[in-house]
Amino acid sequence: MRIRRGRTGVDVLHEATDRWYDTGGADGVPTTVVEFLAGGERVRDAARTAIERAVSDGAPSTERTASTAFEPRSLRCFAGWEKHWNQAAETLVRHNLPAVIPLAKAYRTVTRKTFPPMAPGPEFGRHPVYYTGNHLSIVGDGDPMPWPHYTEKLDFELEFAAVVARPVRDASVAEASAALGGFVVFDDFSARDTQWVEQRQGLFGPVIKTKTFASSMSAEVVTADEILPVLDDLGGTVTVNGEVWSSTSTAGARWSIAEALAYASRGESVGPGEVLSSGTLPSGCGLELDRWIQPGDRVTLSIDRIGSVTNTVAKRA
Repeated sequence: MRIRRGRTGVDVLHEATDRWYDTGGADGVPTTVVEFLAGGERVRDAARTAIERAVSDGAPSTERTASTAFEPRSLRCFAGWEKHWNQAAETLVRHNLPAVIPLAKAYRTVTRKTFPPMAPGPEFGRHPVYYTGNHLSIVGDGDPMPWPHYTEKLDFELEFAAVVARPVRDASVAEASAALGGFVVFDDFSARDTQWVEQRQGLFGPVIKTKTFASSMSAEVVTADEILPVLDDLGGTVTVNGEVWSSTSTAGARWSIAEALAYASRGESVGPGEVLSSGTLPSGCGLELDRWIQPGDRVTLSIDRIGSVTNTVAKRA
């Protein structure tokens, strides 16, 4: 089921007519997106009854009132695909330390492995890895993509994000999966020249000013029952000014999003409204493609069955 924030409650898409209807005030339907997701099948059934009644009564459909699906309580940003990490690292090194590239290629030729300084590190293979992002700097679908004054290399990252709908602590993978309520498309904006400095010289890696200035997510949420069974085989697309820059897929992630939530809940509580982003799909960012967005560019990131998010790049601050 596809839902979004409405004027008085949760808007639900009526698939047969491709029109949205407000369920605010309907029996058994909560008025917030996170509570709706937490209600599971019971709430979805009540919402279907409400919108079928609205269609039958000839009620007017609704217009979108919010650019974000909801306001997250926290943001944990995971690294999902080793291929993304390796490709991004190679471009960073080629631009900033080109003398290393011949050595990296020779190492790969001999060992058929990634040059260790350009690989994600052994912890990536032992358990999911993440950093805590800035949930207060998320902008919505159609909002400007901010360009902070300290970077010359602004980038996008094609991701999905899962919305936690039920509280968990020390969860098993099955328990974590059951706690996931829905999915959005997520764009993790990145300052790539800042990343090079923070990653090589800072204490905490490229997760401070490289990442926390802003990100964006779609205005619509698709409930987990529709996405979890197919999450490992969804196509993804990056389009800039109407031109397809990249076509990719969700296949091949090292850890599932349920495994990510289970790990996040080790020794701590994770609750409704918290968000886990997937990490960048392979070839899902400009750094991997070595193609760079500019002010005024219209960037659309799409994932099959989940949706899309579009932002126009703002002028440099």
